[in-house]
Amino acid sequence: MKKIILPILSFIILISLCGCNQDKSLTEKESPYTIQEINNISTDIYDISNTGATIVIKDNNKEPYTYDEWYAIEKEENGKWYQLSTIPEEYGFNDLGYIVDDHNEVKFTIDWEWLYGQLEEGHYRILKQINNKYISIPFNI
Repeated sequence: MKKIILPILSFIILISLCGCNQDKSLTEKESPYTIQEINNISTDIYDISNTGATIVIKDNNKEPYTYDEWYAIEKEENGKWYQLSTIPEEYGFNDLGYIVDDHNEVKFTIDWEWLYGQLEEGHYRILKQINNKYISIPFNI
């Protein structure tokens, strides 16, 4: 019996050690999103921490878009973008229609700790959807 348990236990330890250097926040899925520039839209990001940030979308279109709370965060590894793993398996966002203010801006203060946890050092981007297109706002931790 001992002859069987020792190899099995050794195999389990070996497998667990092989995964120690992998970033557990990344899924193995490359980004499914196609990023597009949208005319008269610009972005800014500030107050960046490992748990959140504030983004501002400036919309100078004659008829500005409407915005919702949805976002996704991806991390760049070896020149490719990967989806981050989420803490809850099922989640959702409010589907409210935010419009620009008198300065043609809409501001989102995003606390992603509930969805992604604390982000490690690295190069990331926040994705926002605008009229069935995706824009990205890059940032570093």
